[in-house]
Amino acid sequence: MMAEPQLHSTASSRAGSPSRSIAALDSAIPVQYELLLRKLALAERELEAGALEGRSGHLEEASGIVFDLLYSLDFKSGGELVPRLAALYGYIGNELLNVGRTGDRAQLAHLRDMIATLRQSWSG
Repeated sequence: MMAEPQLHSTASSRAGSPSRSIAALDSAIPVQYELLLRKLALAERELEAGALEGRSGHLEEASGIVFDLLYSLDFKSGGELVPRLAALYGYIGNELLNVGRTGDRAQLAHLRDMIATLRQSWSG
């Protein structure tokens, strides 16, 4: 099971509820991964159908989720896992841009596998 890093208070204010506890944010991470996987599945369907606008919209929303996850990390007290997650989220964000530009379905499937592994690791 993946050790859960500390989350930055910025995430709670970005979520619109500054009083949300860290525990509440921790439980929201698997939900974010699930939402991210849904957006990528929708983008994949649009990619298969050749619908550029739909694909771009879903990939944009997926990127927003990835950056929300990145912004939620607390680099001061989150431990050694935080920089690793930050690098991984940066990689995923960059690859989402590449998929949007190239339409690479294999890379999109690879990203979905990575995120599914993260979700499974987080949930235990």
